[in-house]
Amino acid sequence: NLIQVAELIIDCALQRQESRGLHYTLDYPQKNSVALHTSVVSPLGK
Repeated sequence: NLIQVAELIIDCALQRQESRGLHYTLDYPQKNSVALHTSVVSPLGK
């Protein structure tokens, strides 16, 4: 269970397309105000 949670956290971090606070990525250094209050959850493979 702990490994599954860790994998989900890593997957979400890799898909992140903005930087905010401690979640900084060189690929997307800017903030995205539109995505601030948006969450997307989808089953694997979709």
